[in-house]
Amino acid sequence: MADPPPPAEPSALSRDLAPVLSFTIPALVGALAGGNSMGFYDAPELASCAAGLGASHPPGHPLFVAVAAVATLAPIGTVALRVTFLGALCLGLMGRLAYGLTLPLATALLDGPTPVRHRRWLPWLALGHALGAVLGIALVRQTSRAEVYALAGLLAAATVFISAAPNGWSLATRARLGVLTLSLGGANHHFIALTAAPVALLSVLERARQGGPRAALRALAPWAALGALGLAPYALLGLRARAAASIVRVRTVGDLVWTVSARAFQKNTGGGVPGSFREHLLAVMDWIGASLTPLGLIAAAAGLLVASRREIPWTRRLGLVALVGMLARAALGFVADNPDAAGYLVPAVFCLGVLGAAFTGQAWRSIEDAPPPPEGPSGPSRTLLRAVLVVAPAVTFAWAGLSSLRDTLGDRGDATEVMTAADLAAVPPRAVILAYAPETAFRLRYAQLVDGERPDVTVIPAPFVPWPGMTNTLLARDAALLPVVRDFLSHGSPRMAGLLDLATRRPVRLELDPHNLLDAVPYVLPRGTFVEVRTEPTTLTAVRATAPAHLARVERLREALALTPGADREPRIAEYVLWRAYHDALFFAARGARSEARAAVATARRIAPNARELVGLAAVLDAQGEGPVDVAPFVVRAPGRE
Repeated sequence: MADPPPPAEPSALSRDLAPVLSFTIPALVGALAGGNSMGFYDAPELASCAAGLGASHPPGHPLFVAVAAVATLAPIGTVALRVTFLGALCLGLMGRLAYGLTLPLATALLDGPTPVRHRRWLPWLALGHALGAVLGIALVRQTSRAEVYALAGLLAAATVFISAAPNGWSLATRARLGVLTLSLGGANHHFIALTAAPVALLSVLERARQGGPRAALRALAPWAALGALGLAPYALLGLRARAAASIVRVRTVGDLVWTVSARAFQKNTGGGVPGSFREHLLAVMDWIGASLTPLGLIAAAAGLLVASRREIPWTRRLGLVALVGMLARAALGFVADNPDAAGYLVPAVFCLGVLGAAFTGQAWRSIEDAPPPPEGPSGPSRTLLRAVLVVAPAVTFAWAGLSSLRDTLGDRGDATEVMTAADLAAVPPRAVILAYAPETAFRLRYAQLVDGERPDVTVIPAPFVPWPGMTNTLLARDAALLPVVRDFLSHGSPRMAGLLDLATRRPVRLELDPHNLLDAVPYVLPRGTFVEVRTEPTTLTAVRATAPAHLARVERLREALALTPGADREPRIAEYVLWRAYHDALFFAARGARSEARAAVATARRIAPNARELVGLAAVLDAQGEGPVDVAPFVVRAPGRE
């Protein structure tokens, strides 16, 4: 009997085309996910810093700012869109790195004493898992807006790839490149860099053990030089201390330590985030499952077990990075609806997606090794098993990619531009705005620094006034701000006396917030999305005279936001309307304008019908009686930020 023909090896076309597609498809998805909008969360600030080459919020992100500044030179779209293209490039490069890991992993699992039929499909199997590792929502959401996490994820993935070294690099090369990529990651986002630190450290330790003590000592000099080179972008923080785009002015060693250590946000980690470690870990797993799809997550977990049993050593490093990333993020706290928090999971999702190739490779091998019928599965059964265990996990990337494009629709809408236009529309010339929400301050900074809107308006970003150099920056722009700045320095927040003094010389607009509402109520009138600070106590008649126009403006804003693309998928849009309607309700209730307060409560309860504060306030307003309401029991703690 003639021997069966040898299995068909992958064609030259598939060997060449699959790696190209591993870059092209993610880069294209990342580019399609981005939009001209300035975006939500920190995106407006990061785009502003890129456009003006300034120091961003702690830890400064100097590498991202430097690279993004180059991206802003592209002659296409808005500045925000140009920065998202940088994220798309990073996503494409991550896809190529993933393919460089999935191909040797699947190959190692398919190798055996008997040939595997249909081996020509091997590059496409590896491609499917590479795409599955990078097209999930946790990664694509970092490319749909100006953010540091795509670049951070790329550097972490590069560190993992170098440590795994499926291409046969020497230990010396792996150790040096690992130190360089890890330090570059530290200059971009040190937490995400630390998730990959264990695998880089393993390469360094292996090199030290291989060469002995003398070789380790000789290697210290190049390692130190490469580490210093990777961290060199931190010099940008001091060099750009005077840049208008810098939100932190680093002028001393103390300023540098404060910025790099991200001390400003330490209260928003660990015990500062509501919920237990178990709840945070479940939220982490939910994001990872949404990114990999449930089938991809099962394949990843099974792939890690398979690779460990088959003794493929470098796969354990992928599991190590995934484990460190998940546990560390859960320990620091995790805000489930914040994509910034999901950005920390990029290295974990990447590694788990790659490990899925081990499962399908082993499944394919097992199906081929099964005995013929009747002891083994029949021909149709084998085909079904291949479809379920090999093909299905390898094509989950299609669902993940389409879901990511759908879920990032809000970033391609213009909701933030609508919000910013509403913020600035009713502001008179030469006004001073005290912005209390970080996102409000970031949006207004983008509008002024990037789009050149309302240069006559001075914005005081209340959460950031205590940051290094901010008070000097404000006073250098406008000496009339001295009473307010003095209050910040003395008390940590402005006092009404200082605002009233400022209001005698300049129009003052205040963003209502739990920090200021109770003190501000007697002295303000609603104007647009802000309130106007008057120089003397206001009357109920004056409040009611301005209320109809204010409530009508808020309703038009709500309707306009509801029509923006992705409004039903972006919770930040609903939160914006809710937060303003909630403060309107508190203000009107405190002044005794009960009918206006009921209207504001009704708007807020369309979004959060069961919120305890709104339910309680509505009950008080519905009770018989007139006059002011004690709203102190219904004032919530100001929301934190990631």
